Amino acid sequence: MKIRMEEDILSGTGAEIMDQLRARVFDPTEFPDTESYIWFLRNNVMRTTGLDFPLPDGDVEQQARMMFAQLAKVGALTILEN
Repeated sequence: MKIRMEEDILSGTGAEIMDQLRARVFDPTEFPDTESYIWFLRNNVMRTTGLDFPLPDGDVEQQARMMFAQLAKVGALTILEN
């Protein structure tokens, strides 16, 4: 998977890309794992947009891919083909 955010292109699995974003923005102790970061991001996007962002329980890769799909819908990023 590849995504573009402004001038940056990140690649990897959905979970790997989320982990790259988490490492760029936050102190690692603030979010101990990728799943906690995904849910934090989801809650903030819901609060700022008023939109519902349902995520599946359990599988971090599915959660990350769903979060990216939702962000793409609101124009927050571009998902590029491999």
